[in-house]
Amino acid sequence: MPGDTRWIVSKRASALHAAQALIAGHTPVDPKMSEALADEASRLATELESVGLPADKFFDHAIPLSAQLDSHARLVEVTLTKTLGPRQTGGADTVLAGRLASLAARMHDAYPSGVEELELRSGPLRGQWEARGAGLLTTLRRLTEPDVVVDSAHVILVQPVLGGGGAAHRLYNSLHFEAVLTNPHPTLPEVARLGWLWAQLNLDLPKYQERLGRDRLDRIGPLAVLPPLLAAASELELAPADLAGLERALDAWFPCPDRADARGLPPGGPGIDAQTLSSWWETYLASSPPWAVALAALDQMVA
Repeated sequence: MPGDTRWIVSKRASALHAAQALIAGHTPVDPKMSEALADEASRLATELESVGLPADKFFDHAIPLSAQLDSHARLVEVTLTKTLGPRQTGGADTVLAGRLASLAARMHDAYPSGVEELELRSGPLRGQWEARGAGLLTTLRRLTEPDVVVDSAHVILVQPVLGGGGAAHRLYNSLHFEAVLTNPHPTLPEVARLGWLWAQLNLDLPKYQERLGRDRLDRIGPLAVLPPLLAAASELELAPADLAGLERALDAWFPCPDRADARGLPPGGPGIDAQTLSSWWETYLASSPPWAVALAALDQMVA
């Protein structure tokens, strides 16, 4: 049954998530976070630029890896190897590890009870996911195809920065997620957002990548799973699946037009309006092509 979850509370991932948001130009909902981390985030961005590593690419590996590896030095070593390949970095490894250590220290000073708070904050979300997650994903499979949804995943809970958010990390079968206490959007519960991110984890299957490649799937995949996710949520009476609901989800869960967002997605918004995306979904329901074919069709529609 889909929805088997390993919950991980991570202060290091929290610090990296906050740094990613700051580097992307976002203002955290808690001013204390900006005061504590802005300078270190800026220094980290400078060091990443000096080694030729885009910040979004770094965080896409570093955040999930930070919940697995024990030291900043090892985290930097593995991340650089996976992103830039084995090479001589001229001491950049040590400098970057120092930056991450400083970032984590600032985070700890600002939120000394961070782990305990995250454990408490995550209670409502965990309860909702245990009650609704399996049904949400099973319905999503029925509406698309079985391979769209992975059976199990790691959910890395992080300190709220944006007041709701997270990202899927397909290479690590994991996602990170802000442990907010209330739903920032009343008609879009966070448990539905969690299902939406979960539904993106299997897009690295060869049959989905062969037509579009990884880069295009980074843009198309989150769009494609949105209508069926909302349809599944509607069946469970979690969220509306009408055009207005789709518009709200596009506005709330995708980057704004003029800057990158804290998930590392490029600026420019979703590149498609709700009406067009809804028409694509209606066409899919009427003809039921293989999901890979549907992804390719959506790719042709996205600006």
